[in-house]
Amino acid sequence: MVVSEGMMVVKDGKAWGKVYDDGHCTEYGWIDMEFAPIHDPKYCKSVLDVTYKGSIYTHELLKGKLVKVRRCTTVEIVD
Repeated sequence: MVVSEGMMVVKDGKAWGKVYDDGHCTEYGWIDMEFAPIHDPKYCKSVLDVTYKGSIYTHELLKGKLVKVRRCTTVEIVD
């Protein structure tokens, strides 16, 4: 089992992360928590720490809440 711990920005059961990325364009928004990045609590103290200063996503991120999370991943062979 792999365990990852850290911080996520969440709102209404979703977490902040990459919605779309095709190499030319990247879009961020609210996605399922299992696909969202987990941020290092050493550097992530507020919801705005997951983006850059002046980001177009600032207003939307302020609607979320910074929470501590633990993601446990297991792989089972079901042959």
